[in-house]
Amino acid sequence: MKVYIAENVRGIYAFDESGKLIASKPFSGKPEVSLDRLLKGEPSDELLVLLDELGGEGYEEFIVEDTELSRKLKELGYNATAEFPNLAGEKLRSSPEEFLGENWFDEYYTVGVALTRLRIQEQSGARDKMIIQAIEALDDIDKVINLLVSRLREWYGLHFPELDEILPKHPQYVAFVKEIGPRENVSREKLEKLGFSEGKVEKILKAAEKSMGAPLGKFDSEIIRKLASEISDLYKLREQIEDYLETAVGEVAPNLKALVGAKLAARLMSLAGGLKELAMMPASTIQVLGAEKALFRHLRTGAKPPKHGVIFQYPAINRSPWWQRGKIARALAGKLAIAARVDYFSGEYIGEELKKELEQRIKEIKEKYPNPPKRKAKPEKKKKKKFKGKDKKGKKHEKGRKEKKGKGKPDKRGKKKKKGKR
Repeated sequence: MKVYIAENVRGIYAFDESGKLIASKPFSGKPEVSLDRLLKGEPSDELLVLLDELGGEGYEEFIVEDTELSRKLKELGYNATAEFPNLAGEKLRSSPEEFLGENWFDEYYTVGVALTRLRIQEQSGARDKMIIQAIEALDDIDKVINLLVSRLREWYGLHFPELDEILPKHPQYVAFVKEIGPRENVSREKLEKLGFSEGKVEKILKAAEKSMGAPLGKFDSEIIRKLASEISDLYKLREQIEDYLETAVGEVAPNLKALVGAKLAARLMSLAGGLKELAMMPASTIQVLGAEKALFRHLRTGAKPPKHGVIFQYPAINRSPWWQRGKIARALAGKLAIAARVDYFSGEYIGEELKKELEQRIKEIKEKYPNPPKRKAKPEKKKKKKFKGKDKKGKKHEKGRKEKKGKGKPDKRGKKKKKGKR
């Protein structure tokens, strides 16, 4: 015998083929939790108990409204099929007051709000959202570090201006100011302890002896070294976030990480809005993620379209000559699209296979296009030629006008010229 099953905000109901209610099972806990599982196609505990009771009464075929739910029930050994809308669902939706009473709307509203809140919590707690926040925090830290290091160089440069050229790398400069402070404290032992090469040690020692900077008092030195210490802590925080990204991206999107690394994979997820959104994108869109301004400029003004967006950070693209970059970017975007879909929908690891295929394709591109294409010469504008015939005609017309003007005028003797044949 067939039985039709559907749910509302209070529980699960079963109807026979004639439309008669034969069984029901109210939700045991919070209704939004059970409804969330059912709407995702996962059997709830109440549904399984109800099916077992109905099976004991002789009902063999169970008809639900969700295709995914029927598939999961089949895997559990139940004879379930999907039909939307089915008899039970239509019955519950057409007369809700019969099953929920007069205040059915308030009950629907309360459970609906709770279900929405639950879904938002799930989305907020998704690991890919955490990764997006981490990569954006990394970008913010970089901006702050650059700003503060620039200020530190200007400030400490008043005391030791020569150091700016000797230590162009920010972390080395920050470490020097933090550990040594005034240039009078410089010594070979301290510099070697900081890991400087022999050449730089000699340069710093000579520059410190002959420096033209202003003297630095203890009061001023303390605050400058404090600033350097804070920047050093930011560098450490940056390293910790990078380590976090390596681990998190490896868990959420292992195939993306195998292809382009943790940081670039996180950036792609950030630009797309999440792993799900990235998995839904075609390869052509992934290729230009991060180059939206150039893309819209192309659509608006007809300028050259962008060949790559943020994937330009991939070493095989930015280290290749310009005529190969677009082809490599297209190949990489295709593999990224596959990797994102596998990561989101199945979780199977195929990163090494995708990487080998990509490397093979890059090798083919480099062998096939070793030389730049010949640029097409711009067509020259044709100059308008002046026709001499027009000038002659113009002269003839001028002569005719002069002759006409001359007719009827008196000659030198004062007589008028006669018209007619001679």
